[in-house]
Amino acid sequence: MADLKDYQPMDDGDIIKAMELNIKSAVGYYDSELSQERKKVTEYYNAELPKPAHDGNSKFVSQDVYAGVQSMTASLLETFSAGNRIVKFAPQGPEDVQTAEICSAYTDYVMWRQNNCFDVFQSVILDGLMARVGVCKVFWEQSSEAQEEEFVNLTSDELDVILSADDVELVDSTTNDLGLISGTIERSIDTSQVRIQAVAPEEFIIEPQASDLHNIDFCAHRTRYSISELRAAGYDEDKIANIGTDHDDVELESDPEILARFEKIGGDRKNHAQGYIDQVREVLVYEAYINLDVDGTGQATLHKVVKAGNQILEIEKVDRKPFIVFTPLPTPHSFFGANFAEKLIATQNAKTVLTRSILDHAVITNNPRYTVVKGGLSNPRELISNRVGGLVNVTRPDAIAPMPQAPLNPFIFQTIKLLDDEKEETSSVSSLSTGLNKDAISKQNSAAMVEQLVTMSQQRMKIIARNFASFVKPLFHEVYRLVVENEQYEKVVDIAGGFVQIDPRSWKEKRDVMVELRLGYSEQERESQKYLALHQLMTQDPGLQPLYSIENKYNMMKSVLEHQGILNVEEFITRPDQLPPPQPNQAEIMQQQMAMKQMELQERQTAVAEQRAMTDAQTSAAKMELDAARSQSDFAIKSDNQDLKEAQFRHKQLIDEGELELLKVTEDRRGIVSPTG
Repeated sequence: MADLKDYQPMDDGDIIKAMELNIKSAVGYYDSELSQERKKVTEYYNAELPKPAHDGNSKFVSQDVYAGVQSMTASLLETFSAGNRIVKFAPQGPEDVQTAEICSAYTDYVMWRQNNCFDVFQSVILDGLMARVGVCKVFWEQSSEAQEEEFVNLTSDELDVILSADDVELVDSTTNDLGLISGTIERSIDTSQVRIQAVAPEEFIIEPQASDLHNIDFCAHRTRYSISELRAAGYDEDKIANIGTDHDDVELESDPEILARFEKIGGDRKNHAQGYIDQVREVLVYEAYINLDVDGTGQATLHKVVKAGNQILEIEKVDRKPFIVFTPLPTPHSFFGANFAEKLIATQNAKTVLTRSILDHAVITNNPRYTVVKGGLSNPRELISNRVGGLVNVTRPDAIAPMPQAPLNPFIFQTIKLLDDEKEETSSVSSLSTGLNKDAISKQNSAAMVEQLVTMSQQRMKIIARNFASFVKPLFHEVYRLVVENEQYEKVVDIAGGFVQIDPRSWKEKRDVMVELRLGYSEQERESQKYLALHQLMTQDPGLQPLYSIENKYNMMKSVLEHQGILNVEEFITRPDQLPPPQPNQAEIMQQQMAMKQMELQERQTAVAEQRAMTDAQTSAAKMELDAARSQSDFAIKSDNQDLKEAQFRHKQLIDEGELELLKVTEDRRGIVSPTG
């Protein structure tokens, strides 16, 4: 075992040597094995093979490779790119539900609106089916956009405040007689974002014995850059000037896969690669991810090394590779799986030969060869021209006779049917799923039966779809990680029809990704119907109604709409936390008011009754008192009348007594007078 003291730091020469060894090993395996296979598959996909055995035979080519690849591609694209949000982050707890939903929506926004993920998915799927693996590259692209703005009549202090910003530069200015400044400034707008690119199969190289993308020491992305593009990327000018030419660039230009891809188009990129001026001259650049012990510590770590020719343009220590791969038919313990399209080549060869024999037989039957008796034709050219309705002059009746033709083998059509069945078993794309089986799709079979047959025919297709889901999950997570690591500003983004303010800097660095795999629209429709049935059950069952809150109803309807392909959910239903305070029903308000009025009326009637009773009681008491007083008054009056009568009687008696007394006195006086007189 080597001592740590034996390890020395690596200079540029050592790094270039390590790079060259790994590149040579990877490119040699690629050019000797994979490139030829991919070239062959591409030619069969383009219906260029198999070629006719003879020039005069039919040139028909069965499209089995093309049909199988395109059918599988269409199914996968429909599943993952049909407008349904099938990838989302799982919340870490009840308090993380809304944040996880915002993170999922924004990551989906970055993938589908900032990047054209449909084209990326299509390219990766086609590469995976035809080149064993499909590769995409995910990275953070630093970019800015200059925007000019005019200003008018500013003071020098006001202009200094504007120019104090780091992203503002003065372009030109003029000062008027009052000392006010007008002119133009240039504002640099940060347009950096996550970039997702599909990598061409011949541009991605990896060590030959790789088992997966993680446990390897070397992989690289090789592509062409012009000198101008390297300058725009900010690489050192002296290193760019010393790049020179690279023989690997010529080898890549002559790659069989590239030639097969552009054979129909034509043109030679070599002329352009040489360049008519140095600024557009293209060079081959390797962006490699390799384990190196640059500092001589005895521990190799992952580094990103950018090499062009014999110049290292960039070297940086990194923590992960930016590549994500899709393997439709994985092979255990191997990076490269089986080739889906290659498995259909045998079927295409056999069907092409059989169909050509049918067509050739039909042509020979309609235009047979003839036996001609020597000297039986006046002009042999009349028979050779084979003009419709043309005359052939003969010297004897039996001069011309059709040459006997062997009948067509009746088993050819059965064999073609067997080959179709074999293609379905090999490609896992059934005619049921494409709607081409007239025997299954008939009036005798119910829709449920046909749907069940289609679902059964898609089982192997689902396995490939799940393999693609294993590609989508790390892609979704890597986009999220790049957003969290590099987004520096708060943003207001239109998500699902509503503007949401987000700050990725406050998000968690890692989240669990969930993929809801639904193969085709029918399964998504069934899922939505399942949620609707559950909604009806929860609504109609009195025992479950207390458990079914407004938040649960919103989430249920949101899932129904999303499974039906409606992502702008908030345009149709409002979130419970955004609902206004509950307003009472106007009918209930009227009923309550009527009830209150009725209660008030009853209270008033009761009060009036009580008041009436009290008044009646008071009236009765007053009447009784009045009667008592009247009785007392009558008694007093009677008593007074009696007293008056008694007084009058006594008065009369007194008068009578007085009169008697007076009379008596008078008489007495009279008696006295009479004797003396």
